[in-house]
Formats: sequence, structure tokens, C-alpha cells
Amino acid sequence: MKEYTFVRGNGEKKVIEAMSFKKAIKKYDGKPVDNDKFVHINWSSKKGNSSYKILELPHVSRKERKGKL
Repeated sequence: MKEYTFVRGNGEKKVIEAMSFKKAIKKYDGKPVDNDKFVHINWSSKKGNSSYKILELPHVSRKERKGKL
């Protein structure tokens, strides 16, 4: 399992273990607080490469956006 570190603009950190990025986002389920609409996500791959992504809150998955396909 990979460790995903979610960091907010105010410095609040939360570490989540999950098999995939998508599952980690579902487990996080962060809500926007004040003017903080983004969360920074850091993780490392199996090969040891570090990755970084910025996610807008609240996150709406493709399944929820498109409805039943």
C-alpha cells in the first residue's frame, strides 16, 4: 500500500494508506474550509519516484459527474 500525504494551505497534514490514488481521495473526503479550496497530495511510486498533485475541493469523481454511463 502507498502512503498519500494530503497537505492543506494552513499546514494541516493527513496521511492515508491506499492501493490507488482514486481510493485515497475517497478516503480523504475533505471539505473546503474558509478560503482553502485546494489540497496538495504527495506520494511515492513503487520505483521510488515522488509525485505531486493539486486537487480542488470538494472533489467530484467522474462517476458522479457523468451519472450512469
